[in-house]
Amino acid sequence: MIVFLIGFMGCGKSTVARGLAQCSGWEQIDLDQRVCQDVGVDTVAEIFATLGEAEFRRLERKAIESLPTEGNLIVATGGGAPCVGDNMELLVSKGITVYLKMSAEALSERLQHVRVVRPKIVGKSPEELYDYVATLLAEREPYYSRARVIVDCDGISSRVVVGRLKYLVKSAPCGRFSHQTSESEFLTYAK
Repeated sequence: MIVFLIGFMGCGKSTVARGLAQCSGWEQIDLDQRVCQDVGVDTVAEIFATLGEAEFRRLERKAIESLPTEGNLIVATGGGAPCVGDNMELLVSKGITVYLKMSAEALSERLQHVRVVRPKIVGKSPEELYDYVATLLAEREPYYSRARVIVDCDGISSRVVVGRLKYLVKSAPCGRFSHQTSESEFLTYAK
């Protein structure tokens, strides 16, 4: 089974994926890192600068398509991955999607500290950053909200999110969760 962590940049997808992998023994993949490895560069910013965003998105799709269908895997997607073409449908068909939901305010505050390493927000003032996040989050919300499980992450640490989601991955091999598992069924086990 594959668990896909989706959400806006800075919501904690990579951190949560590492934590879930550690407590479950499942393999963990950071999709952005996988694309960078495939291209032979260190950062997504390098791909954007040399090949452009459209090529990055094509490579991202290819990486999603190439994920194994057997075994247990936790995938931290890039923030835009579910929002391009029919990628969200592909993610839903391949595994369980989990949206790590945060408000524009919380995301902007988090992203203040990493503006120099994120190609889309480098050089933005705090006000520009908030406006950018709020606008793009509103555009992406219809995609993100189609996730099987939505976890409100405002005001809680990544460790707490991992604690809530570990039940999803620990019970999956027993067949308790499937693509049709409702959020309320999941949350019964995640409390």
